[in-house]
Amino acid sequence: MDEMSSSQKAKIALALALLLLSLSGIAAGLAIARLYRAETLVRLNYDVEVAIGDLESRLTEVGRTRLEYVISPTPEFLKSFEAAVSKVGAALARVRELTNDNPAQRVLCDRLESIANQRVALARDSVELTQQNRSDAEKQSQITYGAAKGAFETAAIVEQMRQNEDRLLEQRSQLSQLLFTTIPGILCISFLLSAGMFWLHYRMLNRELRERTLTESQLRQLSLQLMRVQDEEHRRFARELHDGLGQNLAGAKMMVDALTDGNLASSQISAVSALLDDALSQTRTISHLFHPPFLDEIGFASAARWLIEGYEQRMGVAVSANIPQSEQRLPPNLELTLYRVLQEALNNIQRHSRSDKAEVTVKMDAQWVTLRVRDYGLGIPNATLAALSANGKQAGVGLTGMKERVKEQGGKLEIKSEGTGTEIIVNIPITPQ
Repeated sequence: MDEMSSSQKAKIALALALLLLSLSGIAAGLAIARLYRAETLVRLNYDVEVAIGDLESRLTEVGRTRLEYVISPTPEFLKSFEAAVSKVGAALARVRELTNDNPAQRVLCDRLESIANQRVALARDSVELTQQNRSDAEKQSQITYGAAKGAFETAAIVEQMRQNEDRLLEQRSQLSQLLFTTIPGILCISFLLSAGMFWLHYRMLNRELRERTLTESQLRQLSLQLMRVQDEEHRRFARELHDGLGQNLAGAKMMVDALTDGNLASSQISAVSALLDDALSQTRTISHLFHPPFLDEIGFASAARWLIEGYEQRMGVAVSANIPQSEQRLPPNLELTLYRVLQEALNNIQRHSRSDKAEVTVKMDAQWVTLRVRDYGLGIPNATLAALSANGKQAGVGLTGMKERVKEQGGKLEIKSEGTGTEIIVNIPITPQ
């Protein structure tokens, strides 16, 4: 099984990081939900204890208002007593509501309700005896004793209920504390794991980027090497044409001319001489197009002017050239780059532009040389220019070759194109960086 690529590993790391974040989010959400539930139960414990205390207060208030009425049977005290009795029922209902989900507390609540009702009933008997003027010290003492006994029983039940609530409160508080400390732990661990996965994903993407950059650099170097080999092959082929076939054709032409001058040849000899003359001219043209001898002998300016003159004669395009002769020769590789860019720009005018005129300008200073080629034809499609700016893969061989040659010399290629024509601008340092 083939080893996974850096891109696949990066995708797996990203997926794991996202999965860890999702799982940690779910875990944190569940923990927060449980914490909220635990805090709700803690509040419930406090509410139960408050409700029990409120019930005790209401029963105490019933006993107090009974005694006040027995001692001084006035309508105001009777009204206070009735109000206190009415509050006991609401307090009992509140305790039962809060303890309804706890079986143990529900049993105690039943007992508490029974005793509370007994205490209220005794208080009512005491008040009714007073209202009917049948009250005496012995009967009131018995009622008071029964009320006191009920109060002790109430206190015992209430204490037991409070102890139950205290135990539940302690358990729920511990659970809340545990959940409260667990949530940051979950978030911290998930953050660290996710950060690790994202860091791994970042490293893998960087590795893939480095590998891709290295591959592109190697491909570019290979492309440049191929162009250099091609230039060298053109130079060798041009030399062979000029020194080999060209010399043979020139010798044959001289021999034919000698035969013609001696009046020893027929009319066919004149035709052969013309064919040899044409073959010799074409051979020289092909040789110069592959690699002009002017470029090696006297420099770029002369070679460029020769190239432009030949282009005008062959294509019928009027080319305005401003190419000054520099005092010093440019580096050989720079001259060859400028020549090939000019040659390719003129070829593009002939193939695609359909322009009937063009302009070529060369400017040089101590550090830079600038070549401009301007035509007035159809222009280059925007899609082609965008492809050349992006990566050059879809821009065509000619434009891509120009870009790579200029880039090898440390220069910059700029192409401006619109409906009125195209301008190619090349800026190259005379000493490449």
